[in-house]
Amino acid sequence: MLLTPTEEALIAEIRARIGVLPSKLGIAVSGGSDSIALMHLLAALARKNGADLAIATVDHGFRTDSLIEARGVAQQAADLGLSHDILTWRHPAQSGNLQAEARAARYRLLGEWAIARGVEAVAVGHTADDQAETFLMRLRRASGVAGLSGMASRHHRDGIEILRPLLGIRRSDLRSYLTAREINWVDDPSNLDMKFERVRVRDALKALEPLGLTVDALTAVADNMRMADDALEAAMRAAAATLGQVRLGMVVLDHTGFTTLDDELARRMLLSAIAYVNGAEYPPRRAPVLDALQALKDGRGVTLQGCQIVVRGSQIWIGREYAAARQACVSYLPSASKHISWDAAWAISAPKDWTQQVEIRALGEDGLVLIDDWRQYEAPRELLKSLPSVWQDANLIAVPPLEERSDWVAAAIRRPETWARPALSH
Repeated sequence: MLLTPTEEALIAEIRARIGVLPSKLGIAVSGGSDSIALMHLLAALARKNGADLAIATVDHGFRTDSLIEARGVAQQAADLGLSHDILTWRHPAQSGNLQAEARAARYRLLGEWAIARGVEAVAVGHTADDQAETFLMRLRRASGVAGLSGMASRHHRDGIEILRPLLGIRRSDLRSYLTAREINWVDDPSNLDMKFERVRVRDALKALEPLGLTVDALTAVADNMRMADDALEAAMRAAAATLGQVRLGMVVLDHTGFTTLDDELARRMLLSAIAYVNGAEYPPRRAPVLDALQALKDGRGVTLQGCQIVVRGSQIWIGREYAAARQACVSYLPSASKHISWDAAWAISAPKDWTQQVEIRALGEDGLVLIDDWRQYEAPRELLKSLPSVWQDANLIAVPPLEERSDWVAAAIRRPETWARPALSH
């Protein structure tokens, strides 16, 4: 099928945004106009460069028609000769911020699916309209440079790379593209519900346009902020390469070097270290972070977002706070699974011949006293207590991160060399 000029223009924008497609690319398709257009455009592009595409739809079960809509996506994918999987999530009966939980679940499911499928990256359908809305939402919160840089064209989340090929394209152009080709999509009724902040911001954009605060203008500002943010991140990573390292799953910084950094670089480095240790999707609020930076300059330790930050001699140690780590207590039967995730930080594996059920929990004071010479590890005592350990009743079997020669293995879920990546997921 020949490409139409409109399709060529849209594909050219996608190429400019993300470059060459990965050899195996996943696409998250909800059934809405943006993601449906993304699927068709990437399918056209893949035919030209030979990329292998796989489609996934996350069914949150919020509406009675959600499964029918997911099957509709499956049919369109089949018509394009693409594989399709439906990933199901059911929210807990007692739920707090449902939208936030659904978003986190969506990316987690997509990450697991991508790994199982051998997919290198997953493309999502955020548009220029979404970028402008995000910019205004973060402006309302008085965000800094990182927040106002909006959503990134590429970023890592839950172990996979997320691509946003449509950030430079308006939703109206995508809908015109679909309409011209008689391609159907589904409109989510929640996109009209004014109880949601994004819907209210979308409505406010209409009033701002006569003032020149258009989608194009706002996305241009976000792009400018992105360039500034990238420069600051590069400077932070360069400093981190000489000031920091990961030991026993903890980030260790040179105290003098860190506390003499420019305040913004120090703030970013601390946020990156915290994100590496706790795996949180979003960083702590600005005020407590600034308080923590002042405390570290004064030589005092602090706790922040489930992390304990300890000043010890010439070093700053950032590890898991014991009060947070002790909540991660899981039973593990090796015959049921090859490994088990603990505290979203470690993958624990048993010896090949181990068949008995054990409990994985934070080492704690009762475990630490059973280690002959814990001082040999040259780490703060309060942080060693937060490491994963293997127990049968009151018997300590192993502390995998400490016992390198033990048949029990603890592999860090987040690779140590990634600790200085940006802390804020865009």
